[in-house]
Amino acid sequence: MADVDKDRKEFWSSQPAVLDSMVLCDNPLFQEADTDYMVHYLPPIANKSVLELGAGIGRLTGEIAKKAKDITAVDFMQHFLDVNKVNNRHMSNITYICDDFTKFQTDKKYDLVVSAWLFVNTKDEVVDKMIGLVLEWLQPGGYFTFRESGPYDEDVPMRFKQNFFHHRTPFKLHQLLGGVVKDGHTLTITRCKNSRFSMKYDHDIAAAVTEVFYVAKKVPIELVLASTLPLTTISCSYLKKMGVVAGWQVLVVGCGTGALVFHIASTYGADVLGVNFTIKDFNAAVIHQKCSPDIASLILFEMIVAVEEADYGAECFDVILIQETQLMMNDPTKLFANIRMLSGNVPRRLSPRTSFTKRLLLKGINKAELMSVKIVEKGPAEKVQPVA
Repeated sequence: MADVDKDRKEFWSSQPAVLDSMVLCDNPLFQEADTDYMVHYLPPIANKSVLELGAGIGRLTGEIAKKAKDITAVDFMQHFLDVNKVNNRHMSNITYICDDFTKFQTDKKYDLVVSAWLFVNTKDEVVDKMIGLVLEWLQPGGYFTFRESGPYDEDVPMRFKQNFFHHRTPFKLHQLLGGVVKDGHTLTITRCKNSRFSMKYDHDIAAAVTEVFYVAKKVPIELVLASTLPLTTISCSYLKKMGVVAGWQVLVVGCGTGALVFHIASTYGADVLGVNFTIKDFNAAVIHQKCSPDIASLILFEMIVAVEEADYGAECFDVILIQETQLMMNDPTKLFANIRMLSGNVPRRLSPRTSFTKRLLLKGINKAELMSVKIVEKGPAEKVQPVA
């Protein structure tokens, strides 16, 4: 197996310290427009501390230094930094450090970390470490702005042909960022946009569309988990009325990223199966489960696209909670049919003490009304009584 780090260093050592090498494009119109475009896409940087990884000869360094309080420019090629210093010699708020970005260490906290093609230079096994370091370097609420090139079709000539480059899709980058939690915080992508000028000036449009700018924010993991379906006081109050206790089996349909699931497991000690509809939500939920060892064994997650087709066979649940599920389904009537079956003569998926709640969009009413029924015991439908 080739020494990827050695190949990477040899490649960049062989590149002259000129703008063409930084962007691997010799079109001056693209170079100027692309730099302006990326600077414009940055979060507000006035009076902020900025860390630039892979600063190169300083095409972004000087522009950022004009507005920022200070900027630390890091690159592992000294001849690039030497030119950066010359180009920005009139700026007094720039600190230059020659170091490999995979080994760079600092105790300083930054408001913004910015890079261009950081991950494309990073091996898969190093990516998690790098994301963890970015989280360490950022202040809470700080931003990580980066630019990456996605995968190309096999028949499209690549500007990057070296075997140490790693091209990843936007979804893969989203997974990588959200897959690392540090001190209760994670990175979530808040904006992304492919490069207008890559498409305008690059004759190879199929390659150009993969040039994407990203803005990610350091946020508490709880905010990510609550972003799909917030944990409301009304949900908590209904759970309390149901008398959920440790050992009960709870099914939450439409759990999103799992806020309600984690609340039930941590508050009541019940076993919970959370069902969500997208791999994105499933990924976020499992990541948080991994970071919650005290209750992880009480929780299971399942992703089902056509939830109305779900069949849990002989499994029994003490409580079934259905959130805004019907809004996500092609045919909500199938799920409602199952609801009627559950509360009928043979509710085969309910234990004798089962409680059942649903959030239902009533016909002719423009708002969602929370409705709840309680199954007192297995038996005829007339035994079904509303929760007080």
